[in-house]
Amino acid sequence: MNKRLQEIIQYKTGGRQKYFAELMGWTPQYVFKLLKGENFGLQPVLKICEALPELNARWLLTGKGEMITEDWRSGLRREAMKKAQTIMDFERLVPVMTPDELRKFERLLMYQREVDFSPDTLISMNERANEREREINAKFAAAAAKSDELCRQQTVKK
Repeated sequence: MNKRLQEIIQYKTGGRQKYFAELMGWTPQYVFKLLKGENFGLQPVLKICEALPELNARWLLTGKGEMITEDWRSGLRREAMKKAQTIMDFERLVPVMTPDELRKFERLLMYQREVDFSPDTLISMNERANEREREINAKFAAAAAKSDELCRQQTVKK
């Protein structure tokens, strides 16, 4: 079990035993004893399972299965997709953002915070994005019409 504890410490703190001890409310000496196989009874196992709900208790006790539960992985995937969708929704607005809005959006992305523009700001950005899209579509339609006209003229000349 001490090998699995080492894997947990690696997963949670990058292998730093002192930080893991702080996370668990233990002393570094206690973690060292557990890693040597001393005092590894039910209480430390319960404490680990309580503090780290993503861990598979069966894996911790027996070594069978995966360290992280599938439910936890699924939850992380759902959360990642939710955040990715939010970013993709804002990607459409980036071309019409003001410098202040861009600066705020950049800070939100760089520091991994939730996007928290006010409802009025979001409405304004969406209106600007819709207007930009209408302008682009109008230019595209004009270019397509011009292209069709030029193609017809060349056909007539032959």
